[in-house]
Amino acid sequence: LYEDVANPEASFVRVVDAGTPVAVIQSASFDRVDGGVTPYVVIDGETEVKITSGETSTTETIEPATFYSFVVGADGTSALVVDKISNNPAQADVTFYNLSDIASADLYVPQAKAMAIEGVAVNGGGAVALKAPLTLDFEVRDGETVVATVPAVALKRREGVAIVLSGTGGSYPAPVAPNALAK
Repeated sequence: LYEDVANPEASFVRVVDAGTPVAVIQSASFDRVDGGVTPYVVIDGETEVKITSGETSTTETIEPATFYSFVVGADGTSALVVDKISNNPAQADVTFYNLSDIASADLYVPQAKAMAIEGVAVNGGGAVALKAPLTLDFEVRDGETVVATVPAVALKRREGVAIVLSGTGGSYPAPVAPNALAK
């Protein structure tokens, strides 16, 4: 009836890679990576995690009770990013990743005339918890220039979304994927 609750000291690791449909985290394999984002894999009691995304393989050190995204950028370089997931029951967590060639990208909310997440460097990520339920449009900006629009993102309580900016040379897709746990 109820799902098992993860150990409070467990860590959560996922892959964010717009360039490959295949990823492996420890022994969990994903052969369809929607929107460039795998679900989080629960890592319980281990301090290292083996990650493969496309041609990139690595072993990363992780801390307990932390959310991580292993990001692979447009240039093929990778980084392990700590996701600031709030898990607040009245809010939705929005994570934003810059896998493009834009040096610093911002996530903007036109309805509120406000930045949600600012200054995300190449192969970096940011997060914000927003009041939910709510449907918002987002813009991805390079300074004042809008490089991608992300319309009608449904934010639900206790859930979250990942917006992944990718691309190079002026063509910048920014798909949305759910923040989910692997089953």
